[in-house]
Amino acid sequence: MIRAKYIMCKRTAVKKNTMGREVVYKMMASGCPGIPVVNEQSEVVGIVSMCDILRAAREKGSEIDKITAEQVMSKTPITADPDTAIDDLATIMSENNYSVIPIVKGKKLVGIVSGREIVDTYVEPHLYNTFEE
Repeated sequence: MIRAKYIMCKRTAVKKNTMGREVVYKMMASGCPGIPVVNEQSEVVGIVSMCDILRAAREKGSEIDKITAEQVMSKTPITADPDTAIDDLATIMSENNYSVIPIVKGKKLVGIVSGREIVDTYVEPHLYNTFEE
């Protein structure tokens, strides 16, 4: 079975005080439609999605430079363990309308799985057969 640890990306995260424009730049650079927000111990405390940014931009307009990740983040993100099966991740994403799930070990961020990685395993399963247990 293919698990999160085999497909997760070790992408960037932001801190709560990261300004809106920088959040957008980091999200764009990672190619992911969402980015975890972490505290000083690298524990996930929230997640900012592209929808959160769009909502803030619509409400605040050019003042997006004055908002922080903490102001727009979802404060109770669903996270998963590195050993979570991709089918379970797909279920979590589809049932909750998520595009990204932070992967944590203990409480610390170790990676991110987006819908893109999961779909890739369904479209190109032969690339991942070596990971099955």
